[in-house]
Amino acid sequence: MRKRFKSMLFIIGLLIVICLSLSVGYLFYNNIDYDDTVVIVDGNITVNYLTGNEFNVTSNQEVTFSVTNNSNDKAYYYIQLQDLKGNTENVTYELKNDTNDIDVSDNLKSDIIKESIEIEAKSTTNFTINFKTEDMENDYSGKIVVASIPEVTTNFKDIILSNNEVKEESNTKIGDIALEPELINDENIYYFRGNVLNNYVSFANLLWRIVKINEDGSVKLVLNDVIDVLTKYSEDEVAFSDSLIKESLDSWYSLNLENYADYIANYKFCNDYMLTGETFNAYNRIVTDKNPVNICLGEEVSTKIGLLTADEVMYAGASLEKNESYYLMNSEIKTPYFTMTSAKKTNDYYPFMVNTDGSLVYNISGNLLRSARPVINIIANITVTGTGTIEDPYILKTN
Repeated sequence: MRKRFKSMLFIIGLLIVICLSLSVGYLFYNNIDYDDTVVIVDGNITVNYLTGNEFNVTSNQEVTFSVTNNSNDKAYYYIQLQDLKGNTENVTYELKNDTNDIDVSDNLKSDIIKESIEIEAKSTTNFTINFKTEDMENDYSGKIVVASIPEVTTNFKDIILSNNEVKEESNTKIGDIALEPELINDENIYYFRGNVLNNYVSFANLLWRIVKINEDGSVKLVLNDVIDVLTKYSEDEVAFSDSLIKESLDSWYSLNLENYADYIANYKFCNDYMLTGETFNAYNRIVTDKNPVNICLGEEVSTKIGLLTADEVMYAGASLEKNESYYLMNSEIKTPYFTMTSAKKTNDYYPFMVNTDGSLVYNISGNLLRSARPVINIIANITVTGTGTIEDPYILKTN
C-alpha cells in the first residue's frame, strides 16, 4: 500500500514538472522568435541580430543587435545598410548604442552608417536602429551588415603627423603658386601643399598621393595618375551625381577597388555648381577673388569615389598660372583632368580643370573628352608601414 502511494506521488510530481516545463516553454517561445535571430561570427567579433539582419516593413520599425569582441585585444568594426529596396525617400533612421556614445541619424540609403567602431576585449555593445517613415503604407526593405575591420596597429593620421612638421599657416597665400613642401593645420584639417616628397601611398596595387587628413581622421588620396579612358564630364547635367564622369569613375572603381571597399570610407565629396548668371559662385571665389575655402559651399555627394575640388587643387599649391613643382604635377599626365567644381555655363558647361602645366583652368568645355583623376578616402584605422617617400611609400595593409 505504501509503495503504491509513493508511486502515485511520484507520478503526480512528474506530471506537475512536465506541465510547468511546457508552460514555461510556451511563454518563452511566444516572447522570442527563433526564426528572426541571426548570429554571425566575423573574425574576433560575434554579431547577434536579435530581430534579424533584414527588414521588410511598411511603417516604423526598431531593430536590435549586439556586437561581442571575443578576443583579448581591442577590435574594430563597421555598421552598414545594404540592398535597400522600395520607396526609401521619406524614411529616416537613428542608430544608438547602450553606452550612449553613438548616435547617428540620416535619411535611409545604402551606406556605411558608422565606421571604425572600437570595442574593448571580451565586451559586448548593444545597438538599436529605429526606422521611421511619414507614409505608413510605404514599403521599404534592406539588410543590416556588421563586419570587422583589420587589426589596428596605429592610426594613419598619427603616422602622417609624426613624419612631418605641422604648420599653422602656409608661407604663401592660398591661391598663389606654392613650391615649398608644407603640411598645414587648418582647424584640424591637415593638408599637404607645395613640392611634397613624402606623401606617396601604395594601396590596391596603385600609387596615390595624400591630399589631406579629414576632420574625422580619414585620409584623402588622389591617384598619382589618371584613369586610362578619356571621358566627358557631362552632356547636359552639371551635377556630379548625374554626370558621365561619375559613371566612368564608378566603372573604374568596380574594376580596381571593389575588393578593397572595407578600407575606403563613404565620404561626402563637395560638388559646387551654384549658378549666378553665366558664372558659378566658385568662379568668383577662385578666379576673381583668388580666395579658395577649405569647407564645402556646394552640394555634398556621398560616395566612395570622386574628384578633387578646385579649392583643394589651390590648397595643394596650384594657381591660375603654370606650376610644375607641386605634388599634384605629374609630367606623365598628357591631358587636362576634371575637378568637381563648376566655373561657367554659356552654350556649354565649363568645369574647372587642372591643365598639363599644373595650372587651374576654366575654359575647356565639359563636353570634350578629357581625363579623370580618382579620389578616395581611407578609413582612419588601418595598418600602415613605410615612410611616405617614392622609394618607401606608405603601404596600407589589406590582409
